[in-house]
Amino acid sequence: MAPSEPAVSLTQEIVRLCSPEEIWLYSRKLDLNGSTTSFKLCIVTGEPDKGALEERIYLSLDCPVPYDLTVYTLAEWEMACQNPHSFAQTIRTKGQKLYGKTA
Repeated sequence: MAPSEPAVSLTQEIVRLCSPEEIWLYSRKLDLNGSTTSFKLCIVTGEPDKGALEERIYLSLDCPVPYDLTVYTLAEWEMACQNPHSFAQTIRTKGQKLYGKTA
């Protein structure tokens, strides 16, 4: 799954806004011309109040394409990724990492 320009651009804006640990693209819908019509990002954050972070992103950042966010705290992400059947592990194995503080 190749990232679209709107997903890459929004990722850059999110990084400037809140300094997340990681951002993953895990879903992208295309129209018949191959243009992105919507996408989903997963944000892994060190911030304890993930609801407030999600609200801040939605209220502060504009994107020309509809998008959804899934937010995990770093502790939630690390614990969930230990389970091979978790949604987080599916994102990690099938999604595309757009940003990460560590390799």
